[in-house]
Amino acid sequence: MPIYDYRCENCGRFEKVQKITESALDTCPTCGGACERLIGKNVGVVFKGSGFYRNDKNFKDQVRSYNKERQVDNQAILDGDIKGFVEQSEATTKKIMES
Repeated sequence: MPIYDYRCENCGRFEKVQKITESALDTCPTCGGACERLIGKNVGVVFKGSGFYRNDKNFKDQVRSYNKERQVDNQAILDGDIKGFVEQSEATTKKIMES
């Protein structure tokens, strides 16, 4: 629910949490004087998903490094080095699980 700013003739400024569908207050809940809703400057915006936050970059870099390690795993299997593939794959999986 949004927080609306109001100005009372007697009390001054106050905030009120209201549903969007509720009408604006005409009287102050504290003193009963006349009040009016103010036009707000700040808008609360919520960014969802990845890519919006500073720490997402570190996560993306970490995932990229794991993908590079997995490519090394796959190259070992393509070269026919089954033992090397198993060892490299287990080491990579261990790194991923630890983080």
